[in-house]
Amino acid sequence: MNIKGRLKKYYTRVMDIPDAPVKVARGAAIGLAMDFLPVPIISIPIAYVMARVAGGNGLAAALTATFFKCAVPFLYMLNIATGSLVMGLNEYSHAMPVMSASSISPADWINYLSQFGYPFIIGAVINSFLAWLVLFFGVRKLMLSRQKRKGMVAQ
Repeated sequence: MNIKGRLKKYYTRVMDIPDAPVKVARGAAIGLAMDFLPVPIISIPIAYVMARVAGGNGLAAALTATFFKCAVPFLYMLNIATGSLVMGLNEYSHAMPVMSASSISPADWINYLSQFGYPFIIGAVINSFLAWLVLFFGVRKLMLSRQKRKGMVAQ
């Protein structure tokens, strides 16, 4: 399935969750925010639990964390760039070589990212917060407008 089909399928699954728009938006936002943080595969169950604890929809969190897993390498590079920018470091701008996809193992990623330390962590915190804000308000607005269009009562 191409990326457009996957995106449409994800959108439909999240929008069809029978819960309050705020809860679904909170869960989806937590799911994306978890993908910025350096918690590999276990971020899916962690996102589910965090969403439930925060009063969000756990299914929306798990679906979103799963959907954005393929973007994690890009998100990690964005974390490094953001953290370096905030910390005023220029040394990482030329030190980010492109790794070939065929040679990447989890151990390679851990070794590669450990070189960046504080800039990565600071960037991850900033980017996950910004992504949470954007996705929360975006999903909430989409769900409310979708419910209004279908004549459903918004909660």
